[in-house]
Amino acid sequence: MKTYIWTFPTRIFHWLLAIGFTTAYILGNSDNLENLHFAFGAFVGILLIFRLLFGLFGPMYSNFRDFPISLKSQKEFITTYFSKTKIYAGHNPAASVVMLLILIVGLVCGISGYLLYTSGNNGLNIGISEDFLEESHEVSANLFLIFAGIHLLGILADVLFHSKTGTLQSIFTGYKNIETNSARLNGFHKVFILFWLIIPFYFFYLAYGLQINTKEKKSENNEYYEQDDDE
Repeated sequence: MKTYIWTFPTRIFHWLLAIGFTTAYILGNSDNLENLHFAFGAFVGILLIFRLLFGLFGPMYSNFRDFPISLKSQKEFITTYFSKTKIYAGHNPAASVVMLLILIVGLVCGISGYLLYTSGNNGLNIGISEDFLEESHEVSANLFLIFAGIHLLGILADVLFHSKTGTLQSIFTGYKNIETNSARLNGFHKVFILFWLIIPFYFFYLAYGLQINTKEKKSENNEYYEQDDDE
């Protein structure tokens, strides 16, 4: 029997987040494409904010109340994983923790990136050193990548040991091969998804048009060439 677990908002968020973060991460060290890095970074940040809100009032399985994160749940998950006596309709305990960590470090990455831009390009004194912000941004981005990798390993483990459940396919279709209650969207959820699909793209557009402090970059380049000439 197939049961509807992952509603459209959750699935579209999953894929947009994967595309947005991967692109922003790849563009992170490209000075000529900084505007695109800003744009995808803003896109990911707003996506995460909406997902945080959706976790507070979203439907079954996508709601944080359905995340089994207690130590008891973690222990039960570990001890019964290979026995297949316990089937989790939504996120299993380990996946729940990883997803929450992805949300947290993703928001830290987005906020630190915004503050870093504000400090470096608008000259505003926010009381936090640029070095600290840059380090926070880099560390949180790398942690995001690590947790995403763990998430992929978890999916691979489910494919190998619980293939009948259909976890991998559910990321695309929303359905798992289990018998339980189906997730359902109410009217508010359907209106919310419209904003969730529009606003991140709007911020993408705004961030792409941000001004970059070219004077500082020219100064850094000049210093580099002067040092090179001295050598």
